[in-house]
Amino acid sequence: MTRVSPVVLALFLAGVPVLAHVGSRPTAQQTTPPPTTPPATGQTPAPKPAATPAPPPPVFPAGATVAYVQIQAVIASSKIGKCGSAAMKALKDKDQATLAAKEKELQTQQQKMQAQQGLVSDAVMVQMQRDATRIQLEVQTMQQQFSADEENKNQDLLNDLQVKVGPLLEALRKDKDLSFILSAQPGGSILAANTALDLSAELVKRLDAAFPDPCKAPLD
Repeated sequence: MTRVSPVVLALFLAGVPVLAHVGSRPTAQQTTPPPTTPPATGQTPAPKPAATPAPPPPVFPAGATVAYVQIQAVIASSKIGKCGSAAMKALKDKDQATLAAKEKELQTQQQKMQAQQGLVSDAVMVQMQRDATRIQLEVQTMQQQFSADEENKNQDLLNDLQVKVGPLLEALRKDKDLSFILSAQPGGSILAANTALDLSAELVKRLDAAFPDPCKAPLD
């Protein structure tokens, strides 16, 4: 079974990498159209120019033996990738809310110490300081635990995606009669490529067909 390197599979919340394409068409810059002057009374407004049809998708070159896939684009576009990103966001949001409540508790304790300084006995102040230290340690422990939990969750999602993507990549390779399907990733060896050799969209289509509702399915 074809395996996808964990190094290639970046974080589910990472952005889609940008790959320079040889032979790709430049994207027109979007600009704000200038304000139009209403036609004078009795004049017929000029007809609007017809919309330029979208160019057809590039045709996979006949006889090609090598193609590539942008895994981060697959994660960003596929149902299973979006499900994983949503799961990571939900975990991060929950952790941040819990951590924020504990940090607020620490801030309240510190403010209480400042307000009571000189008004309470040394013994009471020492106990308040100990409570503040305990809460601060709890904050640090939470940060470390949440970071580990999020890393583990991300790795579980990537491992699950790897198991599902591997057979589909191998089938895609055979269908296209290819020798290799390479991975285009930031900092990788592929610096420029013909867009017609990009099988990311085809892989997304096959992933969505094989796993149409991944958010309801538990990890294998």
